[in-house]
Amino acid sequence: MTAFLAERRQAAAERSAALPVPTIKDEHWRYTNLRGIDFGSFARVSSPVILSGGSLPAGVLFMDLEQAAREHPELIERHLGAIVGTDEKFAAENAALWTDGVLVYVPKGVTVEEPLKATFTISKHGAAQQWRVLVIAEESSRVAFMEEHAEGLPGYANGVAELHVGPNANVEYVSFQHRHLETLHFASHRAEVARDAELDWVAVALGSKTGKSRMESRLTGPGSTAKLTGAYVLDGTQHVDLDTTQEHDAPHATSDLFFKGVLSESARSVWRGVIRVAKDAQKTDAYQENRNLVLSPKAHADSIPGLEIKANDVRCTHGATIGRVDPEALYYLMSRGLDRPAAERLIVEGFFVDAFDRIRSPELREQVQQALLAKLP
Repeated sequence: MTAFLAERRQAAAERSAALPVPTIKDEHWRYTNLRGIDFGSFARVSSPVILSGGSLPAGVLFMDLEQAAREHPELIERHLGAIVGTDEKFAAENAALWTDGVLVYVPKGVTVEEPLKATFTISKHGAAQQWRVLVIAEESSRVAFMEEHAEGLPGYANGVAELHVGPNANVEYVSFQHRHLETLHFASHRAEVARDAELDWVAVALGSKTGKSRMESRLTGPGSTAKLTGAYVLDGTQHVDLDTTQEHDAPHATSDLFFKGVLSESARSVWRGVIRVAKDAQKTDAYQENRNLVLSPKAHADSIPGLEIKANDVRCTHGATIGRVDPEALYYLMSRGLDRPAAERLIVEGFFVDAFDRIRSPELREQVQQALLAKLP
Protein backbone atom coordinates (compact mmCIF):
# COMPACT_ATOMS: atom_id res chain seq x y z
CA MET A 1 0.00 0.00 0.00
CA THR A 2 1.31 3.45 -0.92
CA ALA A 3 2.11 5.95 1.82
CA PHE A 4 -0.54 8.46 0.77
CA LEU A 5 -3.23 5.76 0.72
CA ALA A 6 -2.22 4.52 4.18
CA GLU A 7 -2.38 8.05 5.57
CA ARG A 8 -5.82 8.64 4.07
CA ARG A 9 -7.14 5.35 5.38
CA GLN A 10 -5.95 6.16 8.90
CA ALA A 11 -7.50 9.61 8.86
CA ALA A 12 -10.77 8.22 7.51
CA ALA A 13 -10.83 5.47 10.15
CA GLU A 14 -10.51 8.08 12.89
CA ARG A 15 -13.26 10.12 11.28
CA SER A 16 -15.55 7.10 10.90
CA ALA A 17 -15.07 6.12 14.54
CA ALA A 18 -16.08 9.62 15.62
CA LEU A 19 -19.27 9.70 13.53
CA PRO A 20 -22.47 8.02 14.73
CA VAL A 21 -24.64 5.77 12.59
CA PRO A 22 -27.28 8.10 11.07
CA THR A 23 -30.74 8.22 12.63
CA ILE A 24 -34.08 9.53 11.40
CA LYS A 25 -33.19 12.83 13.11
CA ASP A 26 -30.61 13.39 10.34
CA GLU A 27 -32.19 15.20 7.38
CA HIS A 28 -30.93 12.79 4.73
CA TRP A 29 -32.08 9.77 6.77
CA ARG A 30 -35.56 10.89 7.81
CA TYR A 31 -37.23 8.11 5.84
CA THR A 32 -34.73 5.28 6.38
CA ASN A 33 -34.47 3.85 9.89
CA LEU A 34 -31.31 1.87 10.66
CA ARG A 35 -32.28 1.07 14.25
CA GLY A 36 -31.57 -2.53 15.19
CA ILE A 37 -28.95 -3.16 12.50
CA ASP A 38 -25.68 -4.46 13.93
CA PHE A 39 -23.16 -3.38 11.31
CA GLY A 40 -20.35 -4.86 13.40
CA SER A 41 -21.75 -8.35 12.87
CA PHE A 42 -20.69 -8.36 9.21
CA ALA A 43 -17.20 -9.74 8.63
CA ARG A 44 -15.12 -7.68 6.20
CA VAL A 45 -14.29 -9.92 3.25
CA SER A 46 -12.75 -8.96 -0.06
CA SER A 47 -14.54 -10.40 -3.08
CA PRO A 48 -12.96 -10.46 -6.55
CA VAL A 49 -14.33 -7.82 -8.92
CA ILE A 50 -14.99 -9.12 -12.41
CA LEU A 51 -13.92 -6.69 -15.15
CA SER A 52 -15.21 -7.09 -18.69
CA GLY A 53 -15.00 -5.11 -21.89
CA GLY A 54 -13.48 -5.21 -25.36
CA SER A 55 -9.99 -4.25 -26.43
CA LEU A 56 -8.81 -1.01 -24.86
CA PRO A 57 -7.23 1.87 -26.80
CA ALA A 58 -3.72 2.91 -25.89
CA GLY A 59 -3.51 4.78 -22.61
CA VAL A 60 -6.87 3.61 -21.22
CA LEU A 61 -6.70 2.07 -17.74
CA PHE A 62 -9.37 -0.36 -16.54
CA MET A 63 -7.97 -2.10 -13.51
CA ASP A 64 -7.95 -2.81 -9.77
CA LEU A 65 -7.88 0.49 -7.90
CA GLU A 66 -5.27 -0.48 -5.31
CA GLN A 67 -2.97 -1.73 -8.07
CA ALA A 68 -3.53 1.57 -9.86
CA ALA A 69 -2.51 3.45 -6.71
CA ARG A 70 0.82 1.61 -6.77
CA GLU A 71 1.44 1.94 -10.50
CA HIS A 72 -0.06 5.41 -11.10
CA PRO A 73 0.18 7.13 -7.70
CA GLU A 74 0.01 10.73 -8.96
CA LEU A 75 -3.22 10.07 -10.88
CA ILE A 76 -4.92 8.33 -7.96
CA GLU A 77 -3.70 10.76 -5.30
CA ARG A 78 -5.02 13.69 -7.32
CA HIS A 79 -8.51 12.27 -7.91
CA LEU A 80 -9.37 9.72 -5.20
CA GLY A 81 -11.47 11.36 -2.50
CA ALA A 82 -11.44 14.70 -4.31
CA ILE A 83 -15.22 14.93 -4.63
CA VAL A 84 -16.52 12.51 -1.96
CA GLY A 85 -15.27 13.41 1.50
CA THR A 86 -15.53 11.73 4.88
CA ASP A 87 -18.19 13.92 6.47
CA GLU A 88 -20.74 11.09 6.49
CA LYS A 89 -20.47 7.81 8.41
CA PHE A 90 -20.70 5.38 5.50
CA ALA A 91 -18.43 7.38 3.19
CA ALA A 92 -15.81 7.69 5.95
CA GLU A 93 -16.02 3.97 6.68
CA ASN A 94 -15.50 3.23 3.01
CA ALA A 95 -12.51 5.56 2.71
CA ALA A 96 -10.90 3.66 5.58
CA LEU A 97 -11.74 0.09 4.61
CA TRP A 98 -12.34 -0.27 0.86
CA THR A 99 -10.77 -3.31 -0.76
CA ASP A 100 -12.80 -3.99 -3.91
CA GLY A 101 -11.92 -1.03 -6.11
CA VAL A 102 -11.94 -0.24 -9.83
CA LEU A 103 -10.30 2.52 -11.87
CA VAL A 104 -11.59 3.67 -15.27
CA TYR A 105 -9.22 6.20 -16.84
CA VAL A 106 -9.61 7.53 -20.39
CA PRO A 107 -6.93 9.96 -21.68
CA LYS A 108 -7.59 13.16 -23.57
CA GLY A 109 -9.27 12.70 -26.94
CA VAL A 110 -9.67 8.91 -26.65
CA THR A 111 -12.94 7.06 -27.37
CA VAL A 112 -13.62 3.63 -25.86
CA GLU A 113 -15.92 1.98 -28.38
CA GLU A 114 -17.27 -0.93 -26.32
CA PRO A 115 -18.92 -0.56 -22.87
CA LEU A 116 -16.83 -1.50 -19.85
CA LYS A 117 -18.34 -3.37 -16.89
CA ALA A 118 -17.26 -4.10 -13.33
CA THR A 119 -19.30 -6.66 -11.38
CA PHE A 120 -19.30 -6.61 -7.58
CA THR A 121 -20.66 -9.61 -5.64
CA ILE A 122 -20.75 -10.63 -1.97
CA SER A 123 -19.20 -14.10 -2.11
CA LYS A 124 -19.54 -15.14 1.56
CA HIS A 125 -22.74 -15.23 3.61
CA GLY A 126 -22.85 -12.38 6.12
CA ALA A 127 -19.82 -10.60 4.66
CA ALA A 128 -19.26 -6.85 4.40
CA GLN A 129 -18.08 -5.62 1.02
CA GLN A 130 -16.46 -2.19 0.82
CA TRP A 131 -16.33 -1.27 -2.87
CA ARG A 132 -14.91 1.81 -4.59
CA VAL A 133 -15.13 3.15 -8.15
CA LEU A 134 -13.09 5.96 -9.67
CA VAL A 135 -13.88 7.15 -13.21
CA ILE A 136 -11.65 9.78 -14.84
CA ALA A 137 -12.56 10.93 -18.35
CA GLU A 138 -10.10 13.51 -19.63
CA GLU A 139 -10.91 16.29 -22.09
CA SER A 140 -12.80 15.24 -25.26
CA SER A 141 -12.80 11.57 -24.28
CA ARG A 142 -15.76 9.18 -24.46
CA VAL A 143 -16.64 6.02 -22.48
CA ALA A 144 -19.60 3.92 -21.32
CA PHE A 145 -19.24 2.09 -18.00
CA MET A 146 -21.56 -0.16 -16.00
CA GLU A 147 -21.08 -0.74 -12.28
CA GLU A 148 -23.06 -3.91 -11.55
CA HIS A 149 -23.92 -5.07 -8.05
CA ALA A 150 -24.95 -8.68 -8.62
CA GLU A 151 -27.10 -10.89 -6.43
CA GLY A 152 -24.48 -13.01 -4.66
CA LEU A 153 -25.11 -13.91 -1.01
CA PRO A 154 -26.75 -11.91 1.81
CA GLY A 155 -24.50 -9.37 3.48
CA TYR A 156 -23.66 -5.69 3.80
CA ALA A 157 -22.38 -3.61 0.88
CA ASN A 158 -21.05 -0.08 1.24
CA GLY A 159 -19.49 1.87 -1.57
CA VAL A 160 -18.33 5.13 -3.07
CA ALA A 161 -18.21 6.10 -6.74
CA GLU A 162 -16.48 9.26 -8.00
CA LEU A 163 -16.82 10.47 -11.59
CA HIS A 164 -14.59 13.18 -13.05
CA VAL A 165 -15.97 14.23 -16.44
CA GLY A 166 -13.46 16.53 -18.13
CA PRO A 167 -14.11 19.38 -20.60
CA ASN A 168 -16.06 18.24 -23.67
CA ALA A 169 -15.96 14.63 -22.45
CA ASN A 170 -18.90 12.24 -22.68
CA VAL A 171 -19.55 9.57 -20.04
CA GLU A 172 -22.39 7.08 -19.88
CA TYR A 173 -22.48 5.63 -16.37
CA VAL A 174 -24.87 2.85 -15.35
CA SER A 175 -25.22 1.82 -11.71
CA PHE A 176 -27.14 -1.48 -11.76
CA GLN A 177 -28.07 -2.84 -8.31
CA HIS A 178 -29.73 -6.23 -8.06
CA ARG A 179 -28.26 -7.45 -4.79
CA HIS A 180 -29.64 -10.40 -2.79
CA LEU A 181 -32.98 -9.50 -1.20
CA GLU A 182 -31.51 -9.90 2.31
CA THR A 183 -28.53 -7.61 1.64
CA LEU A 184 -28.01 -4.09 2.99
CA HIS A 185 -26.74 -1.77 0.25
CA PHE A 186 -25.45 1.76 0.86
CA ALA A 187 -23.63 3.98 -1.62
CA SER A 188 -22.41 7.53 -2.19
CA HIS A 189 -22.10 8.43 -5.88
CA ARG A 190 -20.85 11.86 -6.93
CA ALA A 191 -19.96 13.32 -10.32
CA GLU A 192 -18.39 16.59 -11.40
CA VAL A 193 -19.04 17.66 -15.00
CA ALA A 194 -16.78 20.25 -16.63
CA ARG A 195 -17.28 22.75 -19.46
CA ASP A 196 -19.28 21.44 -22.46
CA ALA A 197 -19.13 17.89 -21.05
CA GLU A 198 -22.03 15.45 -20.87
CA LEU A 199 -22.88 12.82 -18.26
CA ASP A 200 -25.59 10.23 -18.96
CA TRP A 201 -26.22 8.60 -15.58
CA VAL A 202 -28.56 5.60 -15.25
CA ALA A 203 -29.41 4.13 -11.84
CA VAL A 204 -31.36 0.88 -11.55
CA ALA A 205 -32.43 -0.58 -8.19
CA LEU A 206 -33.99 -4.03 -8.08
CA GLY A 207 -32.37 -5.72 -5.12
CA SER A 208 -31.41 -5.38 -1.44
CA LYS A 209 -33.54 -5.55 1.69
CA THR A 210 -32.64 -2.02 2.77
CA GLY A 211 -30.78 0.33 0.48
CA LYS A 212 -29.85 3.99 0.31
CA SER A 213 -27.92 5.69 -2.46
CA ARG A 214 -26.83 9.30 -2.51
CA MET A 215 -26.49 10.44 -6.13
CA GLU A 216 -24.95 13.88 -6.48
CA SER A 217 -24.09 15.62 -9.74
CA ARG A 218 -22.28 18.95 -9.88
CA LEU A 219 -22.12 20.99 -13.07
CA THR A 220 -18.90 22.98 -12.77
CA GLY A 221 -18.44 24.37 -16.29
CA PRO A 222 -20.54 26.42 -18.73
CA GLY A 223 -22.39 24.28 -21.26
CA SER A 224 -22.21 21.14 -19.13
CA THR A 225 -25.06 18.62 -19.13
CA ALA A 226 -26.21 15.87 -16.76
CA LYS A 227 -28.99 13.50 -17.79
CA LEU A 228 -30.08 11.33 -14.87
CA THR A 229 -32.35 8.33 -15.36
CA GLY A 230 -33.62 6.06 -12.60
CA ALA A 231 -35.73 2.89 -12.58
CA TYR A 232 -36.68 0.67 -9.65
CA VAL A 233 -38.94 -2.35 -9.10
CA LEU A 234 -39.52 -3.31 -5.48
CA ASP A 235 -41.57 -6.03 -3.82
CA GLY A 236 -41.84 -7.93 -0.54
CA THR A 237 -40.64 -5.67 2.27
CA GLN A 238 -37.88 -3.96 0.29
CA HIS A 239 -36.97 -0.40 1.26
CA VAL A 240 -34.91 1.67 -1.18
CA ASP A 241 -34.03 5.34 -0.62
CA LEU A 242 -32.67 7.41 -3.53
CA ASP A 243 -31.29 10.82 -2.51
CA THR A 244 -30.33 13.03 -5.47
CA THR A 245 -28.87 16.49 -5.99
CA GLN A 246 -28.42 18.47 -9.20
CA GLU A 247 -25.90 21.18 -8.33
CA HIS A 248 -25.52 24.02 -10.81
CA ASP A 249 -22.36 26.00 -10.16
CA ALA A 250 -21.86 27.35 -13.71
CA PRO A 251 -24.03 29.30 -16.17
CA HIS A 252 -25.66 27.83 -19.28
CA ALA A 253 -25.73 24.30 -17.85
CA THR A 254 -28.51 21.72 -18.09
CA SER A 255 -29.67 18.88 -15.86
CA ASP A 256 -32.58 16.54 -16.48
CA LEU A 257 -33.64 13.92 -13.92
CA PHE A 258 -36.29 11.30 -14.75
CA PHE A 259 -36.99 8.51 -12.22
CA LYS A 260 -39.68 5.83 -12.40
CA GLY A 261 -40.60 3.09 -9.96
CA VAL A 262 -43.05 0.22 -9.52
CA LEU A 263 -43.89 -1.09 -6.06
CA SER A 264 -45.88 -4.14 -4.98
CA GLU A 265 -46.67 -6.11 -1.80
CA SER A 266 -45.28 -4.13 1.18
CA ALA A 267 -42.36 -2.43 -0.54
CA ARG A 268 -41.37 1.18 0.10
CA SER A 269 -39.43 3.69 -1.97
CA VAL A 270 -38.13 7.12 -1.11
CA TRP A 271 -36.95 9.65 -3.66
CA ARG A 272 -35.71 12.98 -2.36
CA GLY A 273 -34.38 15.30 -5.05
CA VAL A 274 -32.94 18.80 -4.78
CA ILE A 275 -31.95 21.20 -7.56
CA ARG A 276 -29.39 23.71 -6.27
CA VAL A 277 -28.49 26.77 -8.36
CA ALA A 278 -25.59 28.98 -7.31
CA LYS A 279 -25.76 32.79 -7.51
CA ASP A 280 -23.66 33.03 -10.68
CA ALA A 281 -25.25 30.04 -12.47
CA GLN A 282 -27.49 32.14 -14.73
CA LYS A 283 -29.33 30.55 -17.68
CA THR A 284 -29.61 27.29 -15.77
CA ASP A 285 -32.08 24.77 -17.21
CA ALA A 286 -32.94 22.09 -14.67
CA TYR A 287 -35.77 19.58 -14.44
CA GLN A 288 -36.66 16.66 -12.18
CA GLU A 289 -39.51 14.20 -12.45
CA ASN A 290 -40.44 11.16 -10.36
CA ARG A 291 -43.30 8.83 -11.28
CA ASN A 292 -44.41 5.87 -9.16
CA LEU A 293 -46.83 3.08 -9.90
CA VAL A 294 -48.16 1.40 -6.74
CA LEU A 295 -49.67 -2.04 -7.31
CA SER A 296 -50.86 -3.00 -3.82
CA PRO A 297 -52.52 -1.27 -0.84
CA LYS A 298 -49.55 -1.88 1.47
CA ALA A 299 -46.86 -0.56 -0.88
CA HIS A 300 -45.80 3.04 -0.30
CA ALA A 301 -43.79 5.65 -2.21
CA ASP A 302 -42.48 8.99 -0.93
CA SER A 303 -41.59 11.56 -3.58
CA ILE A 304 -39.97 14.77 -2.32
CA PRO A 305 -38.73 17.28 -4.91
CA GLY A 306 -37.04 20.52 -3.86
CA LEU A 307 -35.49 23.69 -5.27
CA GLU A 308 -32.76 25.92 -3.80
CA ILE A 309 -32.22 28.77 -6.27
CA LYS A 310 -29.93 31.77 -5.77
CA ALA A 311 -29.80 32.96 -9.40
CA ASN A 312 -32.61 34.97 -11.04
CA ASP A 313 -32.42 34.00 -14.72
CA VAL A 314 -33.16 30.27 -14.64
CA ARG A 315 -35.70 27.66 -15.66
CA CYS A 316 -36.17 25.06 -12.91
CA THR A 317 -39.22 22.79 -12.73
CA HIS A 318 -40.22 19.52 -11.14
CA GLY A 319 -43.03 17.00 -11.09
CA ALA A 320 -43.98 13.94 -9.08
CA THR A 321 -46.85 11.45 -9.16
CA ILE A 322 -47.84 8.39 -7.13
CA GLY A 323 -50.72 6.39 -8.57
CA ARG A 324 -52.23 3.04 -9.42
CA VAL A 325 -52.84 1.28 -12.72
CA ASP A 326 -55.17 3.35 -14.90
CA PRO A 327 -58.57 1.57 -14.79
CA GLU A 328 -59.52 2.85 -18.25
CA ALA A 329 -56.35 1.42 -19.79
CA LEU A 330 -56.95 -1.83 -17.91
CA TYR A 331 -60.54 -2.01 -19.15
CA TYR A 332 -59.45 -1.30 -22.73
CA LEU A 333 -56.89 -4.12 -22.77
CA MET A 334 -59.24 -6.60 -21.09
CA SER A 335 -61.93 -5.73 -23.62
CA ARG A 336 -59.46 -6.77 -26.31
CA GLY A 337 -59.17 -10.27 -24.86
CA LEU A 338 -56.40 -10.05 -22.25
CA ASP A 339 -57.03 -11.36 -18.74
CA ARG A 340 -56.42 -8.98 -15.84
CA PRO A 341 -52.87 -10.13 -14.91
CA ALA A 342 -51.73 -9.94 -18.54
CA ALA A 343 -53.32 -6.52 -18.99
CA GLU A 344 -51.68 -5.17 -15.82
CA ARG A 345 -48.35 -6.59 -16.86
CA LEU A 346 -48.54 -4.91 -20.26
CA ILE A 347 -49.37 -1.55 -18.65
CA VAL A 348 -46.47 -1.82 -16.24
CA GLU A 349 -44.05 -2.76 -19.01
CA GLY A 350 -45.21 0.26 -21.00
CA PHE A 351 -44.66 2.44 -17.94
CA PHE A 352 -40.88 1.99 -18.28
CA VAL A 353 -40.51 2.42 -22.04
CA ASP A 354 -39.49 6.08 -21.96
CA ALA A 355 -36.94 5.33 -19.23
CA PHE A 356 -35.36 2.56 -21.32
CA ASP A 357 -35.18 4.91 -24.30
CA ARG A 358 -32.87 7.21 -22.33
CA ILE A 359 -30.13 4.53 -22.08
CA ARG A 360 -27.81 5.27 -24.99
CA SER A 361 -25.73 2.09 -25.21
CA PRO A 362 -27.71 -0.76 -26.87
CA GLU A 363 -25.78 -3.42 -24.92
CA LEU A 364 -26.37 -1.79 -21.54
CA ARG A 365 -29.99 -0.98 -22.39
CA GLU A 366 -30.70 -4.61 -23.25
CA GLN A 367 -29.20 -5.93 -19.99
CA VAL A 368 -31.07 -3.43 -17.83
CA GLN A 369 -34.36 -3.95 -19.68
CA GLN A 370 -34.27 -7.72 -19.38
CA ALA A 371 -33.45 -7.68 -15.65
CA LEU A 372 -36.08 -5.05 -14.86
CA LEU A 373 -38.88 -6.74 -16.80
CA ALA A 374 -37.99 -10.07 -15.17
CA LYS A 375 -38.52 -8.50 -11.73
CA LEU A 376 -42.00 -7.16 -12.52
CA PRO A 377 -44.80 -8.92 -10.60
